[in-house]
Amino acid sequence: MKKVFVQLESGRGYGRDLLKGIHEYNNQFSNWEIIFEPAYYLKTSKTKNTSKIISLMKPDGCIIENIEDIAMVTKLGIPIIRVNSILGPIDCGPYLKGNYELDGQVAVNYFLSLGFKRFAFFGVKGLSWSDVRYASFKQQANLNGIEVFNYLANINYKKGLRHEFEHIVSWLKSLPKPIGILCCNDDFGQMLINACSLGNIKIPYEIAVLGIDNDELLCNLTHPKLSSIARNHTKAAFNACKILDRMMNNEIVKDFIIPTEPLDVVERTSTDTIACDDEEVIKALHYIRNNTHLNLTVENVVEITNISRRSLYTRFKKVTKKTILEEIQFHKLKKFKELLKNQNLSVKEIAYSLGFDDATHISRWFSGIEGVPPVKWRNENI
Repeated sequence: MKKVFVQLESGRGYGRDLLKGIHEYNNQFSNWEIIFEPAYYLKTSKTKNTSKIISLMKPDGCIIENIEDIAMVTKLGIPIIRVNSILGPIDCGPYLKGNYELDGQVAVNYFLSLGFKRFAFFGVKGLSWSDVRYASFKQQANLNGIEVFNYLANINYKKGLRHEFEHIVSWLKSLPKPIGILCCNDDFGQMLINACSLGNIKIPYEIAVLGIDNDELLCNLTHPKLSSIARNHTKAAFNACKILDRMMNNEIVKDFIIPTEPLDVVERTSTDTIACDDEEVIKALHYIRNNTHLNLTVENVVEITNISRRSLYTRFKKVTKKTILEEIQFHKLKKFKELLKNQNLSVKEIAYSLGFDDATHISRWFSGIEGVPPVKWRNENI
């Protein structure tokens, strides 16, 4: 039985998602003896605690989030997987790296689907995951002719994050409304919602708030509940364990970057709005979102409005940047993916619940959009 030392901050959603992936791999394939770093209140030293434990335990492999003396561990010849890229691509083994560019694109497309024409970013200056998300968000918004406002807090590695709630509230009040704000992660999303509460700013009607990482406990405890971009951290950890297994069996590993990707936006009350003055378009959007269980057609949507098909098509495209049919497909696909994650439901049951006539049709439809059959997508994303 191989021993694997795991050092993760399990108090946050990111760390818990990684632990799920490690558990799934260990349960299915490896049966490792997992050694955890002691809880913070059990540590005997505030410095070099992790490296000392590794030196004493001499595990066969390590999965590490933060370590003070990684060079010392690499000298011991112990295979290491790093679950963040803060240290950069130094020569100490594979590491998880987020596709932060895609986060910005997902956020822009989501806010556009809600009809927003004003965007802002709330993050921290000098941390790569925040900087890249901001750059991507800004670039994608600019391509759609939209300016991006920003508030970027400073960080001092000795003193920590520097920000003042009064400054954040003042910035929020100065923004044009309604506006969609992307936060660099869920912690910043929670901070922004607190600032809105302090400044009596209405969420989601004046400001719609979107986080990243989908820390479910944090997002659901926040008031209003925080919408967030979910990421495939569990799958990435599972893939990291595969690579670590190979390394511990003395295989030469060349795939040093283990990517984590955004999956979809998990909608909650912080973005439950449509930023639009066109009542007919709002009526159409609400109808589509509330009727994903029906076999909707464009004609169905036109019928519930008081304008012609041509007029609705033009006005709908102007607000959402999508056709009515594309909007129907978007929400149908989104609901289908949510139901797919419930392993107790068969594809046939999901097909009927979404108004499809048969499972064969839904499989072709899903494969045509996602490039893989529903069952394969489920296996890759649970």
